[in-house]
This record gives sequence, structure tokens and C-alpha cells, in this order.
Amino acid sequence: MSEFSQDADYMQHLECSLRATTQGKTVHRRQFLQLLSALGVGAGSLAFSPSANAQQSELVVANWGGDALPAHRDVLAAEYVKRYPGSRVAFDTTGPTPGKIKAMVESGSVAWDVADRNLLSALELGRQGLLEKVDESIVDLNAVPSQFRTEWGVGSYFFSFVITYDSARFGTAPPRTWRDFWDTRTFQGKRALRNNVEGVLESALLADGVERDKLYPLDVDRGLEKVRAIKKDTIFYSNTSEAQQLLRSGEVSVGSLWNTRAQGVKEDTKGRVNYHFNEAILLIAAWNVLKGTKNAKDAWRWVALSQDPALQVALLARLGWGPINPAANKLVPAELQEQNPGSPENLARQVATDAEWYARNYFEVQNRYLDALAS
Repeated sequence: MSEFSQDADYMQHLECSLRATTQGKTVHRRQFLQLLSALGVGAGSLAFSPSANAQQSELVVANWGGDALPAHRDVLAAEYVKRYPGSRVAFDTTGPTPGKIKAMVESGSVAWDVADRNLLSALELGRQGLLEKVDESIVDLNAVPSQFRTEWGVGSYFFSFVITYDSARFGTAPPRTWRDFWDTRTFQGKRALRNNVEGVLESALLADGVERDKLYPLDVDRGLEKVRAIKKDTIFYSNTSEAQQLLRSGEVSVGSLWNTRAQGVKEDTKGRVNYHFNEAILLIAAWNVLKGTKNAKDAWRWVALSQDPALQVALLARLGWGPINPAANKLVPAELQEQNPGSPENLARQVATDAEWYARNYFEVQNRYLDALAS
């Protein structure tokens, strides 16, 4: 069992819970992290050091849980342990937020090896000295177009904020643009928007008439004013599972969701909830390797594995993540192209976020966005 210290009363409660769960038995780090997640405790909230029995060959991957966990486990982790016999992969699904990464690295208690984040964080956290630089001896940089990689992170897949709607409300005439999304008279019902600003300002500015090629630098004042205009008609969600449920239950009629989660709720509702890529906001996921991890080599092996074209197509089929390696395009079956955010047709309909702009402005703009929601 790992040793850790925290507030005495809290730790006594946690210790009792862990003992009840493990029946007093020693567990390795993988099980320990899973137990923490089950108890609602993030590994980043604890300062701990591995015991002598810790599995040194165990790679810990931080992701966002939900549908991402079985996808990463069944596609990437299954292949990883085949290619590297004797290795193990554990997952922490409490969410690799920038704050948790920063706390881990600065405290010297790095519990995660590699985190499922994006190009924005690769730039932002990398420049703060919180990430390892890409190991080019392991990772093939040429497998990813130059605009989708940085010194500290390599693009892993495409995903998009898509207009997701309840067809029972709108039939064959659903909201097709962000202007429609903001039109609460013609397209009635509650909206769902994320309480994270990335992707929201772009949507708001497009709704306000800004041309796609004139979005950046973002006019923050104008975008926030547009958000305020529909605030009373909008539920601002903190995680996409919540947004899925809002649409599934009919509490909202239209929402901005990641295409991966939109596809999931479409399947759950047998097509009653649907989505499209028109004016979708395209984002680039990227693996970030935490500075100071003792498993850096294994982490970069994981990143290199994720570049495999066949595995990228498998993840598209499983969850809707768009392959970012151009070599995967010829492997995508025709029936998956419609839900592929990286297909040439869908890319042409979308607006790509500017990671560099967000790396310079995110912290300030996010705070302003939250203030606008609270006022």
C-alpha cells in the first residue's frame, strides 16, 4: 500500500474506507488509484510515495473517464501490453486538469505518467516547465502534421464541439448554425453549453455574425455579451456526461457537445438525439507527459503507439475520435466517414481552435467567462 498523509480526520475516514474495500490486503499502485477513483478521491489530492512493492513497469494514464476509459483500455492498453510484455497500464479517471498536473509536478509527487489533454495545455503547461519535451527517438513526429504538434505534446486525435439536438422537437428542420442555436424563439427549449470557455466564444461569435476566417484574435467582450444574451435559457454543464443526460432526458432541446459524446447519446436514444458537423468547433487532443515521471520512456511509447493508423481507426469506430495521422485516412471505412471529424468533408465544415491564442489568453478569459456566468 502507498503511504500518504493528509488532514487527520479525513485520512482516518479514507483509511477505513480503503481497509473495508481491500480487506486489509496490500495492493499495488494500479489498484490503489482505482480505489481512490471509486471513493471519489483524486490521486492528485494526495501526497504519496510508492512502497518497495510498487510496479515499476506500470504506466499510469490519466483520462476523463466515461466512454474514454473502455476505449483507451480495450484499444490502446490491450495493444500496449502485447507489444511490451510484462508491462501494466493503470488508469486514473478523475480528470487531468491543469491544476492537478501543476500540483503533482511542483510537489514532486507525480502519480500520472501521461495525460489525455490537448495542444493548448501542451503549450501552456510545457512553457511552465510542467511537461517533458517530446522524445523524438521514440515518437515519429512525421506521423502528425506540423500544425498539430508542439515541443511538449503530439496530437492524438480530432474531436469537435457539435450542435446536438433533439429531433423529437425539431424534426427535419433542426438548428444548423450557431445563429440558429442562439435563436430561442424559432428553436425553443433550453440550451446546454460547457462552463469551460474553449469553443464557446467561437460559437457565440459565429452566432453574432463574425466570419469564420475573422474569428481570431477572439473578440472576448463581444463573445461574452452574446453568451449573456441566452444565459437564462442555458444550462452550463461541467462534464459531458451531464450534458448527455440533459439531452437524453429531454431537459434541453439543443446543446454543444463533443462529437464523441454526441454519438454516444445518439446511439442511446436510437437517433432521437442527433448532431452534425456544420460550424463545429474543431479541437486537437494531445498526450502530455508529466515532468519528472519516472516512466517517461514508457509514456512516450504509449504516445507512439497511439499514432498507429489502425488503432486510430479502431478508436474512431469505438468512440468517434478522428484519426490525426494522415496514413489512417485510407483505412477508414465508408460507413464511418459521416461521424469522422477528421474526414476532408467534415474538416471543411468546421472551425479549428487556435491553440496558440488560448495558450496566451486562456486563464484570463476563462475567469472572465465564469464571472459572466455568475453575474
